[in-house]
Order: sequence, then structure tokens, then C-alpha cells
Amino acid sequence: MKKKLSLLLALLITASLAGCSGGNENSGGTSAEPTVTSQISEISENESSDVSEESQQSSEQTSEQAESSVVSQSSVNDESSKDESSKEAVSETPQASNESSKESSVEEITSTEPSKSEPSKTEPLKTEPSVQSSSEAPNAQSSVQTPSKAPEPEQPSKAESSVVSQVSETIKPTPEPVKPDTPVSDNDIGGMELYEQLFNMQNAVTVDISMDKSEIDKLQTDYQKYTARDENKKSEIYRKANVTIKVGSKSYTIDEVGIRLKGNQSLEPFYAPNGTPNICSFKLSFDETFDDKDEYGSNAKVWTDDNARKARKKRTVATLNELDMKWNICYDNTNIREIYATKLFESANVLVQKIGLSQMKINGNNYGLVKIYEPVDNNFLEKRLPESALDGDLYKCMWSETNNAGNRTGRWRGATYQLDNSYGIQDNSEGIKYNFNLKTNKKSSKHESLKNFLSVINKSNVTKDELEKVLDVDYYASFMAAEYFAGDPDDIRNNYNNHYIYFRKDNGKAIFIVYDNDRTMGITYGLNKNCAVRNPYSNYAATQSEQANPLISKTISHNPLSSLAYVRDKYANELKKLSQTSILTSDAEFNKMYNTAKNNYESIIKPYTRFANQEQDFKFSLDGNKNGGNRDNMSFEQFRSTIMSTYQTAKP
Repeated sequence: MKKKLSLLLALLITASLAGCSGGNENSGGTSAEPTVTSQISEISENESSDVSEESQQSSEQTSEQAESSVVSQSSVNDESSKDESSKEAVSETPQASNESSKESSVEEITSTEPSKSEPSKTEPLKTEPSVQSSSEAPNAQSSVQTPSKAPEPEQPSKAESSVVSQVSETIKPTPEPVKPDTPVSDNDIGGMELYEQLFNMQNAVTVDISMDKSEIDKLQTDYQKYTARDENKKSEIYRKANVTIKVGSKSYTIDEVGIRLKGNQSLEPFYAPNGTPNICSFKLSFDETFDDKDEYGSNAKVWTDDNARKARKKRTVATLNELDMKWNICYDNTNIREIYATKLFESANVLVQKIGLSQMKINGNNYGLVKIYEPVDNNFLEKRLPESALDGDLYKCMWSETNNAGNRTGRWRGATYQLDNSYGIQDNSEGIKYNFNLKTNKKSSKHESLKNFLSVINKSNVTKDELEKVLDVDYYASFMAAEYFAGDPDDIRNNYNNHYIYFRKDNGKAIFIVYDNDRTMGITYGLNKNCAVRNPYSNYAATQSEQANPLISKTISHNPLSSLAYVRDKYANELKKLSQTSILTSDAEFNKMYNTAKNNYESIIKPYTRFANQEQDFKFSLDGNKNGGNRDNMSFEQFRSTIMSTYQTAKP
């Protein structure tokens, strides 16, 4: 029936076009259009019984009516081709015609298969412009019928579909439109999808680092040049590696990734003096260009394409510029406590970096299990703060021996938030690290927000109004409550260390960001200070003596100044909220995460060799013991029950 219908339609269109050719010369095109429309309607009525027998032909008939109307309009608007069009309609089959607006309508009626004909050498007449051109021929507009269903989008060819499929499995295109001069491989790889999957504990992750021996040797030379001569220095030079990130069944390969050794006290050379490998922590940089002549000398990369270099500077993987990889320095046998602590901070609505687990391979060799970290940087802030709050000053807060003049004094002190704390831009190669290391706005900041903050909280009689102009008090109460239950002896409160402070651009107020909680929830390795038995209102630091941070001593200690007592009340309320969460009321969620991690990684947790700096075999275990004096750890169960008991009996 389809063939009969198509033949009949072709003959009718031919006849109608011939009629239009004569009628339009006298009447401006008004007499021909009703003729064609009525003929198409008549066809529909005569064939209605046949169409009802086959449901597919019903949709074809609707398309036939609309498209035939467009054909009639095209014939009206283009008088110069009317006679020629009618001749072609008689002498050629619809599939062979180059007048594509006519042929495509017939072709869709006669076949449901994609066209296999040769592409037309002339530009096909598009339906949409034809409809729009009716404004130039108002008399023709009345006969144009709107299709009952929008046309299907053009599907890619089999070859194109194959390429798209392969790309989606290896390198995800950036969500933003790719600029013509930007190589696809140098845009964001994986995007937010990979970001979420990378830190999802349900997924087994592998980071496989491939390096030439010459590049590994350079890592070793960098260590010898800097850290071996001065333990406070470290190289900031990145060496070249290719990295493949595998998440579940998907793999993403990234060429020319920067890699360097990472750590402070935990920093180790790639090889021990006897040539045995050490197990090391690394920082990966996805936007390194390797062309700094001061760092690379004659080996500096020469970019012949400036657009390619610019694209590299913007390259991210899973929306990240960098990725940190740290081995289990504190010997947490559960391997998840720092990750579990992020659930606590997130439940308190406190900013905290994403942390996950991954197998680490180097040149195919299994280096065991490491934690992977999202860096705290502008990308981190953009994901979590409103746009109005961005572009503020971000500082990493830590111990330092550097004064404001940039000189190393030999006198070490933590970020106590006192007026004589130092601030500036760190230089790892010179061992210059300030108490407040500026991470953003390095060219423009004058440190006004930080200096004003320190000035206010160090006043002897700071008022509520003064405090709330420089500090987000509600956020601060939540942050300190979560820090207490995390039980980290190396944090802002207990050791004046390991956190960030950020000054929002919109209101200038300070908020705090959690960082480096590897000694948490019963892990006291190397510090021997058990925070599980500390009173939450104590005015003492776990690793020090009397609290040196004036902000803490004036707000949440036993005897804060009366004008700021309300902050302690907010803190007490946040403690109560967190104490009632399932994160702290039972071991169930912790054990669930532990079992997930164990199932994913137990088979690879032991590295391919025993490393020179490895003190014990890596394993999965719920016990907390790491025997060795001040290196003992509690189990999570013991920590949770102890700190909850301490909290429940504590009084402000």
C-alpha cells in the first residue's frame, strides 16, 4: 500500500505544481494552494480504511499532510523554479531528486529506513526557513499546516556512533561547549560524573602511574637537592608521568601529568640509600606545562602551539587541577577513619574536602592502598559557596618558623591566631612556610581581612558586634563541635595546625575548612594524646598546655568573657545535634563503610614488595592497635564509646 500511496502522491504533487504554475501568473498564488491541500485531504479520506489497519501508517499520513503543504508553499514562493520542478517531479523518482524539501517528504512516506542515497551536491532546502519565508508571501501562510509531531533529530552515522561510544568510555567531554581551537583532550576529563564516582566508596578505584626511569630518577635527585640537605625544604618541580584512572569498569588516561613527592614530616625519597623503593605520597598536577626554564633548564618543554599550551593550563580531571595521594602514615588498620570523619563534618554543614581510597600502581607494580584527596583551592570553593562569596583570601594554617619578613628564625610555633603569627606566600624550595600561607589572590592581597580578624579577636574586651563583623559565628560553632567529636590531636584546637581559614568576599566573614584529619577518631599515632577523654569545654590544648588561641579561649572554654557567652551556647547546641546522629550513636555506619572498603581493596592492600620504610604489614582490621609506646591507636568502637561518655558527663 505504501508504494501505491507514494506513487499516487507523486502524481498528485506533479499535477498540482503544474496547476500552480499557471494559476500563480494570474492570481498571485492563491488559487493553487487550496487545490493541492484538497487533493491531499482527499487522499487521506480514500486511504483511511487502509491506514486504520496499520498503526505506523497513521503517523506517516500526518507527516505527509504537513510536509505536502510545505511543498506547496515552497512552489508558491519560488516562481522561477516552478516549471522546472514539475518537469523533475515527472521525470525523476522522488529519491533521486535534488529538490530535497519535496523529495524528503515523499521519502519519509515511502520508507521507514534511513536514506542510503548519495548526499546532494546542492544545499538542500530546509523546511524551517520555508515556513518562516511565509511572512514574505502572506497569502500562502493560510495553507501551511503545522506538523502534529516535531521531526526526530538527525542521528549520527554508525561510524560516528562508534567514535562517540569509545570517547565516552575513556575521556568524557567537558560539560561546557568546546572552543574550536581547544583540543578535546585538554578540556575537563570526566567532569562532575567522575568527581562523584572517584570519591564514592562503593567503587573500586585504581590510579596507575606510568613513568620513565629517567623521570623517577629526577624525583630522587629533587629530593637529594632539597630535603636531604634541609628537612624543611622540598622540591616543587613536577616530573612527567602518564596516568590512568580506573573507576569500576571505566578508564581515563591522561598524558603528561605532573608528579612530585608530597609530605612534610612524612616526606620520603623514592628510593632508600640501598636502592630499595620507599612507599611515598605524591601530588599529581593535571595542568602542568613543564616549560619553566628556571625549573627545567634545557629540558623545558617548547610549545609550538600557544592554544595547546593555554588549553593545558586549563586542563582538569574530574574538575580537579590536582590530586593528592597519601599512604597510611598513621597505620589506621580500618583504612577509613579520615574518610568517615568527613561524614561527620558534612552532617554539621562544614566545608571539608572529598577523600576516597584507591589502589596505587607505578609502572604496573602494585603499591598498595592509598587515600586520594580533593585539594582545597578555588575549584573546591566554587563547588561549595555562592558566587558572591568567591574570590576571597584563603590561607592554609600550620606550624612555621618564618616571620613576616620571610626569614626563618628557628623558633617554631603553630597558628595560634595571636598578633605575632606570620602570614605570606610559602616557598617550599626555600623552606619558607608561614603560619598563614596565602593560597589565593597572591598578586593582589594585602592581607587586610586576616590582619583585621587577628586584631579583633585579640582585643581584651571584644564585643558581640565586633566579633560578628569578622566571623560567621554559627558556622564557627558547628565547625568546633565537629572538630571535637572528630578527636584529632593535630587540629586547630589541640595543636594549632591542619586547617584553612577563608574570608568570604561578600561579607568579609571568616569560615574554617577541615584539612588533614589522618589522626582522628582514635588515631593518635606519634602524638600520644587521647582526645576522647578531653572535656569539650576545656581551655587546654591536647598537645600543649593552656589554650593559646584567643578565639577559642574567649568563646567555648569554661570561663569565656560574658559578652561572648552566647557563642558557647551555640557550640553546646551543635554538640548536642551531632551527638544524636547515627554517625556517633552506633558503630553500624562505620562498619558498613569498613566492609565496603575491605571488599574492594583487601586483595591489593599488600604492596608488591616490602618497602624500605614500611614498619608493618598493611591489613584490614577493626582493631586499633599499633604497638610501640606513643604510637598506640584505639579502635573506632573504643573511641566512639569513650568520647560519647566524656561528652555526656561534661559540664560547660
